[in-house]
Amino acid sequence: MKKYLAILAALLMVTLQAKAAESATSILQQAAAKVTKAKSLVADYTISADGHSQNGILTISGERFTLSSPQMVSWYDGKTQWTYSSHIGEVNITEPTPEELQQVNPFAIIRTFSKNYKATLEKSAAGTKQLRLTAISAKSDIKTVVLTLDATTLYPTKIQLVMANRQQVNIKINKLTEGPTLPMSHFRFDPKKYPDVPVVDLR
Repeated sequence: MKKYLAILAALLMVTLQAKAAESATSILQQAAAKVTKAKSLVADYTISADGHSQNGILTISGERFTLSSPQMVSWYDGKTQWTYSSHIGEVNITEPTPEELQQVNPFAIIRTFSKNYKATLEKSAAGTKQLRLTAISAKSDIKTVVLTLDATTLYPTKIQLVMANRQQVNIKINKLTEGPTLPMSHFRFDPKKYPDVPVVDLR
């Protein structure tokens, strides 16, 4: 009888864990669908790490994005990334890896979570859904993501990244609005707007 109860308890635990995983996956799939289908999204955010913080504006449309902050402006058209650093005074051209893109554009984590992370649903505050994403690959630079979503819109309100070097990066979405369809030129560097700025091709 005791053996039967132990087996039953084990089966119940496995079932509950499967349901929790399925729920987390379902929530993220819905969130990913919203982010992907939006014509464009504009996020006013604050990023904090190592005791420092800065504000910025991130505009995304599918895989494409632009990012603007006091120290940096970046454009990505789905293949090529241009990054202007006000400190260095030059533009670098690269073709970033998917993981490099996630560190610049955390919304990419939502869109591609099923390929890179195992998701679990955590205890959430009222009006939110909090999920923990654990990297599948041991080589991942981003080991853990704690993602807080608005329970109604399923858009992110907070994103916490824990890096391989144990650095913690916190991103707070102060305001998120949906926008119109944007032309490809919006996501590409325009040298006419940055005259006399050297461009370094690192591809």
